[in-house]
Amino acid sequence: MSENVWDIDFDLSKQTMDRRIRTCTRHFGWQHAIRIILERNVAFKALKIAEIGCGTGTTALTFGLLGASITLLDFNRRVLEKTRDIYDLYDCTAELIQADCMEAPIGELRGKFDFVISSGLAEHFIGADREECIRYHRLLLKDGGIAYIGVPNTLSPFYQWVKTFKKMTGTWNLEVEISFTRRELKKLAVTVGFEEAYVIGNAPLTKDLIDYSRGFGSAVKQLFPVSLQEWLHTKRDDDKAQVHVPNNMRQYCHDMLDAISRGYFKRPRSPLVNTFSAGIILFAFN
Repeated sequence: MSENVWDIDFDLSKQTMDRRIRTCTRHFGWQHAIRIILERNVAFKALKIAEIGCGTGTTALTFGLLGASITLLDFNRRVLEKTRDIYDLYDCTAELIQADCMEAPIGELRGKFDFVISSGLAEHFIGADREECIRYHRLLLKDGGIAYIGVPNTLSPFYQWVKTFKKMTGTWNLEVEISFTRRELKKLAVTVGFEEAYVIGNAPLTKDLIDYSRGFGSAVKQLFPVSLQEWLHTKRDDDKAQVHVPNNMRQYCHDMLDAISRGYFKRPRSPLVNTFSAGIILFAFN
């Protein structure tokens, strides 16, 4: 496989990354992961966390800002180099390892981690490779460790709406992205040997509607002349600059941790959210 398949044009600005961190911490999956850690009464500084197919490493970064030890794995060495720059923005250290989740993990990684995360990875594999991707998460975990795997949901009308429009207009640029059902995710977790597994929705349906409406708008913009796209992109960046984002994201993550510990964010219990949310999260226990 060529590394170019996975190359991403990262926006490395701190303003953009601050927004991504903020978005990540507002999702049900992240809040539920924090809740699990609190219930286990484990200090964040004692946690070893890995993110597979890390991209910008945003999810792992939020845990790093809370004190956890972070390891980032990606197939593409250039992605890892760019991600190091992102972590430097936050004075957060991480071990960077070039690795392919279709190959057995090297011995020093096996059974090392308390939490293993991926977001937007497993859906880019087909057939038996989907099972191997989930198994790779388990192989990295200690006994009692937890996998936190985010994927798009086949049953989400919002996800299917935007994906179908992009394919019809030729603006879909991913060679392989096959969404999951909750049943498939849970079945794969059991197949690869997890002791327990369940799946939750990642966001309220109202948020999905707003986000995917914006995604639909972005897909429409791609049909415009390049000059008009560039003008709209500049205007969007100007508008975003007016939105207040906390400057100290380390403190922001600790504030979110405190809010969850005090019960300000409730557990996601809605069957509609868990069934139709655009993103679903597998929590699987080793």
